[in-house]
Amino acid sequence: MNILEFSLLVWIGSFSAGFLGALTGLGGGVVIVPLLTSIFGVDIRYAIGASLVSVIATSSGAACTYIKKGYTNLRLGMFLEVATTIGAIIGALIATFISVKALTIVLAIVLIYSAYLSQQPRPENLEFCFYSPA
Repeated sequence: MNILEFSLLVWIGSFSAGFLGALTGLGGGVVIVPLLTSIFGVDIRYAIGASLVSVIATSSGAACTYIKKGYTNLRLGMFLEVATTIGAIIGALIATFISVKALTIVLAIVLIYSAYLSQQPRPENLEFCFYSPA
């Protein structure tokens, strides 16, 4: 496979990841990391790093649309932002010390659990303490 074919396939995969990420709220990393590691043989650490950088763009683009349409609870989003940032820093530090095999197992568990949760019925009336009608 030459560089042009590789670039085209990665671009198509990234486009699909961005589309699915914005559509489902998963950020696209669920598609990009397995794509890069399983299909293109990229080391999982590089795949995770590249995915996180691309998710910044995916999240920003999708958030802009969701905010304009009024589907975003900014209060909840900002609350989550603080905790996820702290979690991301700690997770990234730990990821530099654990083996590639352990990272792969963690990714597999997260993907399987996400698939399981997506098949579960959702309760009809969910109300959050952060709910703000606007």
